[in-house]
Order: sequence, then structure tokens, then C-alpha cells
Amino acid sequence: MYIQKKINDIDVVAYRMPYVSSVYIGIWLKVGSRHEKKEQNGISHFIEHMVFKGSKRRNAKDIAEEIDNIGGQLNGFTGKESTCFYVKVYKSYVEKAINVLFDMVFNPLFNCDDIEKEKKVVIEEINMNNDSPEDLAYDMLSSLIWNGNSLSFPVLGTEGTIKSMDRDTIIKYYKSNYIKENIVISIAGNFDDSIFDSIAEKTSNVMSSETGKIVEKPIWKKGIIFKSKEFEQVNICLSMPSIKYSFENIYSLSIISNAFGGGMSSRLFQKIREEKGLVYSIYSYPSTYIDTGAFTIFASTSIENLKDVYELINDEIYSVKENGFSEDEIDKFKEQLKISILMDMDSISSRMSVIGKSLLFLGKIYTVDDIIDKIKSIKYEDVNNLAKKIFNIDQLGISVVGNINEKQIGWLKIEQ
Repeated sequence: MYIQKKINDIDVVAYRMPYVSSVYIGIWLKVGSRHEKKEQNGISHFIEHMVFKGSKRRNAKDIAEEIDNIGGQLNGFTGKESTCFYVKVYKSYVEKAINVLFDMVFNPLFNCDDIEKEKKVVIEEINMNNDSPEDLAYDMLSSLIWNGNSLSFPVLGTEGTIKSMDRDTIIKYYKSNYIKENIVISIAGNFDDSIFDSIAEKTSNVMSSETGKIVEKPIWKKGIIFKSKEFEQVNICLSMPSIKYSFENIYSLSIISNAFGGGMSSRLFQKIREEKGLVYSIYSYPSTYIDTGAFTIFASTSIENLKDVYELINDEIYSVKENGFSEDEIDKFKEQLKISILMDMDSISSRMSVIGKSLLFLGKIYTVDDIIDKIKSIKYEDVNNLAKKIFNIDQLGISVVGNINEKQIGWLKIEQ
């Protein structure tokens, strides 16, 4: 059963699951790297880290021990458009979980010594990210296709921006973004109505603001970017402009991605890995934002196979553009998507995430029945019309990273 209400002018949504033993509680905020200025890039993610370092009532060890001692899980993550903090606990420890989670998120201390120590931690995280071929290729791609817009910024920031942060800047950014208008609280699991009283008590002092942040819609930039780095394989990302996050088209987009490169039975996997044996890893995925999106293909291969892999990917893009997907493909991946969603809803964390993200970005909760009905209503032409709209070779943004030089990829061109 879904419950939706306002508590202290904060949106709260909950889904009761009386047959489980635990509860997930998430605090979602509409703040991420997209809301940053260039000189403060990485501050949203840095604040996510700092929240765990201590509040005015608890130090970092207290926070960790209070949740560990009751067998709970406490974590957070930051994206380009949102930040989330969440806790999972056994149903009898809900009050304790709310005390800790809401205290650390809404009463962070931002101790100067902790700030300096955490800068080192985040810089190590940036270095680790740069050692991941997929993460590096994607960050390079984002810097290309969204160039000139804050959507191009890496979530982690850069070593330079992290080192330059000071306590005053952090507190000012926190106060302007951790406000009622940016918050959604989502709950899933086995709980009673007393949870709402606890939330009311712990959010009574959350700040409000009448001035909301407006983000500028990016303009797509096609082109090629590459970086020479000592990796065993060459890693390539190809991306095309796609659609924004919306209930109307998101499930047609999911069918397209699953059919094209989403799994072992997809076109890319079957053609390029199974039939040709040219790659170990190849897949596609959509990225959707509040006003735009990208459809991206990633592949990892040897320098000797790179051109063949690139041309085969292009052939498959052309094939979809000209002929679309067959009815059998669409039927198969519609059913796959439907079953995947139904199975995901067995997960308490998935429930918490789905309802939180839906209310944060769409302003509305879509039930599982709404979602399944939407998938069932999708027609063949809906999928193919959207695919043909997205699959445009002449708009490709491409990033390549590996042990290569510019001469070795001189054949790589973008159609004009």
C-alpha cells in the first residue's frame, strides 16, 4: 500500500510491505554535479562524504557503530542530478535508524580537520575512477557531448577543485541545497504509522527557500575525444542524443536498449561477441535527465579489432535506423522488461528507490500496476519510431581510451 503525504512541507512517500522483516528509509535531494559551478565541481559528492564524518551530536565512529550494532546498513550516493542517503534496519530499530540518518544529514558538523582528511580520500577515489577504463571513457564522453554545460562535469570533481574547497564554501552550498523544496523521503518495508511522527520531529528545523535553482538545457556536441593510457585493451564509448526522463517514453527506451545491447541475447552481444569473437565486453545503456538524454554503447577490445568493432556497431545502428526492430524482438524484450520490474519489486531497496526517484523527478508516484499497464500498452511503432529518432550516426559523440596514439585511430571519422 502506497502512502503519500507532506510532513513539515517535505514530500514523503512510503510503501508498506508487512511480509518482510526490514525497512529501507531514503532521503533524496535534488542536488548533484549538474547544479555546481565549474570552480566548485565535486562539492555535491564531497558533502555526501562529509555528512558521514559527524554531526553536532555524533562523531563518525558513533554514526557507524550505532548502525552496525543493530545489524543495519548505512550508505549514500551522488549522481549528476540527485543525492541519496539511505539506511536499512530490522523493523524494531526504525526509531534508532531515523535518529542517526536524519541527524547526520540535517545536522552535519563540517569539521575543518575532517574536511582536509576527506579531501585526500576523495582524491584517491578520483584516481581510482581514472584507473577504471569504463568510468574514464564515460567521463571523457560527458565532457565532450555536454561541453559548455554543467552536465559535462564529473560527479567526483577534479583534484584541483577538491583541493580548493573550504569550509565556508561547503556550508554555503549545503544551506542553499539541503532545503525542503529539494527533498523527498521514501520508505519501504515493514513499518507502522509512528514512523511519520518520528520524521516530523526530525525534520522540524529543515530549512526552506523560495528561490529554486534553474539548470540550463545543454546543447549536444558531436565529435571525438581520446586519451592514451596504459590499459590492456582499448575502450570506446559511442553516444547519440536521446530523450529526457519521463513516464511516457522511458519504458520504450528500456526495450530499445535491452534489444540493442542490454544483455546476452541483444544484437550487439550476439553479433560482435558471440558471432565474431571480437570483444569480451559490449553493451548499451540510456542516460536520462530532466530535460535531455544520451544513448551510449560501450565496448572493450584490442587495438587490432577496434576498427572492425566500430564498423559493426555502426552497421547495427544503421540497421535499426532503416528497418527498426522486428515484432518478435519487441515482444521478447517487452516481456523481459515486465518480468524484470516485477522481480525487482520483491526488493525493498528497489521499492524505496523507485518511489523516491519518481516523486523527486516526476512529482508523482506510478504504481507497479501503472508501470506494467504502460509496458503492455507499448506498440511496435512506438518502439521503432523512438529508435529511429535516436539512432543517428551523424550525431555521434565518441570517446576512446587505451594504449593508443592519434595516428592509430586516424580512420575514426564523424559523418558531417
